Amino acid sequence: MRRIPSLLLATLLLISAGHAQDTMGPRIGLGLSTQSVGGLFQNTSNLMPGPIVGWSFHLDMHPQLELMPEFLFITKGFSFRNPAQQVRTQSRLNYIEMPLLLKIDTDRAPGGLFLMGGPALGYFLGGTDKQWEDGQLQNVGKYQMPPNGRKFQFSALVGMGMQGERWEFDVRAQTSITPFERFTRIQNVVYALTLGYRLGPGSQTDTDTDPH
Repeated sequence: MRRIPSLLLATLLLISAGHAQDTMGPRIGLGLSTQSVGGLFQNTSNLMPGPIVGWSFHLDMHPQLELMPEFLFITKGFSFRNPAQQVRTQSRLNYIEMPLLLKIDTDRAPGGLFLMGGPALGYFLGGTDKQWEDGQLQNVGKYQMPPNGRKFQFSALVGMGMQGERWEFDVRAQTSITPFERFTRIQNVVYALTLGYRLGPGSQTDTDTDPH
């Protein structure tokens, strides 16, 4: 099982090997995660911030269509606060995740607005549980996966963003399709803002410029 993240990375490298003329680059972001039994936007409380770090590939399929595989480290989980008892608990779940997204430009002009969506395969690496009382950290422990929990998880992701010649940013939301726990049907939900930078060949406007 420890080889799973390496296998996911190898898959992305194989995909990119056949598209050497396309672009790729780093992606960073901030996610707000929670858990829900009703899917996206059913629970927008108990949000927990966490980092998103990884790499994106941009494989041209059409002037307005890209295949955008990603290899990401992403934090999921939830934070729960009980103001009456001055108690706060937090479960932070770390995943390696590989989204396979379709990115659609809204017009043929370079840059501008785009829409995206697709599935994502995640693998649970581990996590931590924390508890505070009266603002003081009381307990820190390793997260224990429940007996009916799943290490693999499929998710569905949608989003939209803006892009320039090299930089792009997007807002995205995702919910797991396969439940985190089989019997209670809990889903991991993440709302995120990410920023990406393209390395490789220049923009479409660069390649179309007449040198004479």
